[in-house]
Amino acid sequence: MSLQTEFRNILEKIKRDQGTHTKIAVVGQPGAGKSSIINALIGHKVARTGQGTDITRKAVRYRYEFLEIVDLPGYGTTMFPLSEWKEKFKIHQYDIIFFVFSGKLTKDDCDLFASIADYNKSGHIRPLLLIRNHCSDLASHEEREAIRRDIYAKLPEGLVGELYFVDCRYQNGIDEVRNEILNEKYKDFWQPRIIKKFEEARDEFLRTRKSKAMDSLSTYAKLACANGVNPFFGADIAADVAIYFKMFAAIKEDFDIEDNELEGRYCAYPLARKLLELMTKEGVIILLKNFGGKQVIKSFGKYIPVFGQAAAAALGYAMAKDAGESYVKNCAALAEQIMNDEIANYKLYGDLRGSSKQPICIESYKLYQLKE
Repeated sequence: MSLQTEFRNILEKIKRDQGTHTKIAVVGQPGAGKSSIINALIGHKVARTGQGTDITRKAVRYRYEFLEIVDLPGYGTTMFPLSEWKEKFKIHQYDIIFFVFSGKLTKDDCDLFASIADYNKSGHIRPLLLIRNHCSDLASHEEREAIRRDIYAKLPEGLVGELYFVDCRYQNGIDEVRNEILNEKYKDFWQPRIIKKFEEARDEFLRTRKSKAMDSLSTYAKLACANGVNPFFGADIAADVAIYFKMFAAIKEDFDIEDNELEGRYCAYPLARKLLELMTKEGVIILLKNFGGKQVIKSFGKYIPVFGQAAAAALGYAMAKDAGESYVKNCAALAEQIMNDEIANYKLYGDLRGSSKQPICIESYKLYQLKE
């Protein structure tokens, strides 16, 4: 598995984590069509619908790609007076609020708007989407404009919301609402959650890969130790080159770093060029020359019985260990740089969803209903 694939898998796993989702509360009067809106957005009948009040009696959560859409019961009923409803469901815990309506606004609706406005004044802004359902019943442009003027007149000062006219029966206006909630402009909600989870995954990745790489280093350092007493002058140098070459390759593999990535997508990183240089015979020879006096002592000390040979073996081990630890450090630093850049430039929905004017193919999404 390449490093790029590893990171993508990490991000996809994080996207499936409920704790990182953008949470949308769907609110409104009973019978306004909240559940129908959810079904239309998802493209599947997942929410129970009906003509009576209190069809939805508890918060029901649905996962749609990176969203958690929560169908809340209607308020203003015997079962859910608005004051009790607000205390029970605490809509301020959600990131985005859908207000669904289909008829005239009530005092409860205005009180809800006031509650949202008061909360927003604390600095925790919750975007409000105003969704007028059953819009096919509106015969003229003038009727829509009258509704627009009425609802904006009832919004408290400082509270703004985009108005959408939809009809679930004919899918009118659904694409516009869907594109709105899948817009990258809401990244302030999900990005900190993604980054937190990604940093935890990054640190765990680096810990495990460093540990694995150090095991590889130890194996090859022991081989270098044994080669330190190689009695054939010249052959010991060739053996060292082979040992170092294999050690660097093993360490690189432990980090899932591939040569084609170093030469391609990661070539702009200085560390990538440095790692590639040590994967050539010439690069290893230059490294051995940089050990200077240590290499000389190792090469000639082995001809001195007992103590000289022991010193040569110890130097062989120490030089390989130093070189290996440096290579592990550089591989880890490169992996960390790449992962940090990956999350900094991460688009939750990809380029396809970059424009809110383009309709989105519902079949490309996965649907899950979350357990209560």
